[in-house]
Amino acid sequence: MESKKLKIIFAGAVQNCANYLPLVLKNIEEISSIASESSYIFVENDSKDKTKSVLNNWGSKKDNFRLINLDGLNKIPIRGLRLEYARNTYLEIIKNNKILSNYDFLFVMDMDDASKYPIDKKVIKKGLNFLNSTVENAAIFANQIGTYYDMWTIRHSKYCPNDVWEEVFDYARINEVSDEEAYKNTFAKKLISFSKDLPPIEVNSAFGGLGIYKLKFVVNNLNPYLGSKIKILDSKKTIEKICRWQVCEHVHFNYGIKAQGGKMFIYPELVNGQNEGLSFSPNFYKSCIFG
Repeated sequence: MESKKLKIIFAGAVQNCANYLPLVLKNIEEISSIASESSYIFVENDSKDKTKSVLNNWGSKKDNFRLINLDGLNKIPIRGLRLEYARNTYLEIIKNNKILSNYDFLFVMDMDDASKYPIDKKVIKKGLNFLNSTVENAAIFANQIGTYYDMWTIRHSKYCPNDVWEEVFDYARINEVSDEEAYKNTFAKKLISFSKDLPPIEVNSAFGGLGIYKLKFVVNNLNPYLGSKIKILDSKKTIEKICRWQVCEHVHFNYGIKAQGGKMFIYPELVNGQNEGLSFSPNFYKSCIFG
């Protein structure tokens, strides 16, 4: 791939990330250097720190920089719904812009500590070549040394076919056990680690703090980001219990890539963090129930 012909869009949702942005933006600078043209679209809301000023100062030196402000979004109490709103904002900007919609790749990055780890530019180039090696290769996602942390997003027939937090909730409710017991019998059994020496691992969904998409699959994607669903609880009564369940917003979007025949992969060599000793709170699932 010739960098002189390579056009990349960087996009992300940002809030209260000022402490991490210098390292995150350094990574973006490094990756940008392999492209002939880069554009940057960040969607920010309700930050209480210096996130806005840090991004604006950095972006003032860029030709193709946009910082979209959605202050007031925090009135929506559910994080997944806020992220759905923010991510769909940059999607619509890209899809409705004649110039941006003809770029080559979209890099979706977490803008917090998940992206402060130095990312190897050579691995990025290798990953882009892998994506271009076949028409159907549509996206690659980052890996971490140690425990793979984005268990909520990954969908893989062997490792994690379903929403792991929904499994914890269902197990605790049906078996009437503690959160810790439910977690031990569901989520904990699925914890995984991928050696960076492994070949690409095809998945139905993933993210891991960094997703690199061929832009044509993004532009043609009929699935927006989606942060919730209706969950019907089994009941012996005539009236079923119904709630809304917060889901990881990336999954629905990624399924739209798959629906186009696109193949997506965790790219183990693309390391963006170290997670030795990582732990998860067994009762996190409680934050997913609302409505």
